[in-house]
Amino acid sequence: MDEAWHAARDKFDKFRIDGKIYKNIQEVKVKIDPDREMSKINNLEISAITIKDKDYPKTLKEISDPPALLYYKGDIGNFDGLALAVVGSRKYTSYGERTVEKIVKPLAKAGLVIVSGLALGIDTLAHRATLDAEGKTIAVLGNGLDSIYPATNKSLMLDIVKKGGAIISEFPVGTPSYKYNFPFRNRIIAGLAQGTLVVEAALESGSLITARAALDYNREVFAVPGSIFSESSEGPNNLIKMGAKVVTSAEDVLSELNIKGVSNLQEARKIIPDSREEAIILEILKETPVDIDKIVKTTKLDIVKINQTLTLMEMKGKVRNLGGNQYIKNS
Repeated sequence: MDEAWHAARDKFDKFRIDGKIYKNIQEVKVKIDPDREMSKINNLEISAITIKDKDYPKTLKEISDPPALLYYKGDIGNFDGLALAVVGSRKYTSYGERTVEKIVKPLAKAGLVIVSGLALGIDTLAHRATLDAEGKTIAVLGNGLDSIYPATNKSLMLDIVKKGGAIISEFPVGTPSYKYNFPFRNRIIAGLAQGTLVVEAALESGSLITARAALDYNREVFAVPGSIFSESSEGPNNLIKMGAKVVTSAEDVLSELNIKGVSNLQEARKIIPDSREEAIILEILKETPVDIDKIVKTTKLDIVKINQTLTLMEMKGKVRNLGGNQYIKNS
């Protein structure tokens, strides 16, 4: 491809390649300068990956219309396909907020990558819940990565990248967030995941476009049921009537995707001590609060060492600090 881009006309004639192809390339070259484009995305710390690259997400490669090129920030190299797309209304209710906390957060803790669209509402809640659970999340944008839409989610985008996730787009730098870009964005969200969970959505919404794309790609569609009197539950309720799997807990998703082992693996990792001090402290900590004075008295470890170890264990999610020098082991 690079050789064809830079070749002179006589090269095309030599290999008897249609002159129209040479003409088309020249016309495109007037509009696009690949070197300038690469310089632009490098300056913005944006990476690009083609469908031929080994790190291109396998699940996305399997769909009928995968993007040939993806722009991204963050880490997509370790993406293994154990993912769930979570979508829903921008105008969420307290029910939707509680649902994300009850269902999405445990799924992120269980090891699933949570994929969403960085939009206001359920998308934002899903990304945040995943980060709170110390999980990995991927945000798919409907515009170029040189700008964040909505702008209020810029700090969220930075957190996603900082904590090992990624933001992705198939749109080149400089592409605005046109309304007609979002169906293309939604197919990528569905294509990256093994299933799509709709939390809250009106009957006519982008979330249902994502669900339809998931069905087209032979992926699972999940829906959280809601009140028959709530407009924001009309979409999920209708999906359930059409055959979507009903979800009222994280276990419903894990069981349907047959990945309960992932949850067990993550839980096992949480209780495995990484040092002698951690092992001693874990022996003492229970599901009920334990005062730090008791930890010092029982372990006979140095108070400075105990404080350092507890801080590290808290960062790893192994223990919780309840305040007042009280600690418990995470269940």
